[in-house]
Order: sequence, then C-alpha cells, then structure tokens
Amino acid sequence: MIRQLSTPIIEVWDRVLTVPIIGMIDSGRAAELMDNLLQAVAKSRARFAILDLTGVEEVDTGTAGHLLGLVRAVRLLGSESVVTGIHPNIAQTIVDLGLETAGMTVRATLREALAHCIRAMADARKSPASKTM
Repeated sequence: MIRQLSTPIIEVWDRVLTVPIIGMIDSGRAAELMDNLLQAVAKSRARFAILDLTGVEEVDTGTAGHLLGLVRAVRLLGSESVVTGIHPNIAQTIVDLGLETAGMTVRATLREALAHCIRAMADARKSPASKTM
C-alpha cells in the first residue's frame, strides 16, 4: 500500500492521467510503475499519460531505459506519454546513453504538459478526420 501511495496515478483531466514521480527510481519501482500505469491507462481509456519527473533529480542508466520503455509501452496501448520536469542530470544521462527519444513528447512543466493534452484533444474534436460518417 505504501509503495502504491509513493507513486500515485491521478486523473487530472478527462482521459488524462498523471504520475508525479518523487525520489529515486530503482528497477523494481520502475517495473511496478509500468504495470500500474499500463493498467490505469487501459482501465480509464486514457488518451494521455503525463510522467512528471520534477521530483527526480538523478537516474541511473537502467532507470533511464525503463522510463523510455514506459513511454513506448503507453504508446502501444494507443495513448501518448508526455514527460515533464526533466532535470539537467537526467537529460544528460539520456543523451550520453544515446537512448532513442524520437517521438517522445516533452514539456518543461506539468502545466505545459496538461495544456498540450487539452489542446491536442480539442484539435482532434475539430479535425474532419476524427468525425464519423
């Protein structure tokens, strides 16, 4: 129960989940986070999952790989991940490792990430391609 509370998954808008991540992320916590988030995305039919890393100042190489794997796994469920609050140390680790970040949506703050999600959903409703015949 304490581990679940340490990384809550919160619906901050209709079909928008956010995960505020605080503290160190080891491989066990990363695996648990992936399982919980993927279950929540599927259950809520979320369109977006915001991973807020504001509370994480450093990650090791394995954890960086887990986080990028989480982004890819959410995409496989038909949702988009938005990563926010990346500290300079984390950015440097990801670049130094040469991890693939193409297609990853990143915003500086949680507010900017939420605005991105709301705007994208509004644009999808306006798009003629999104209307059914």
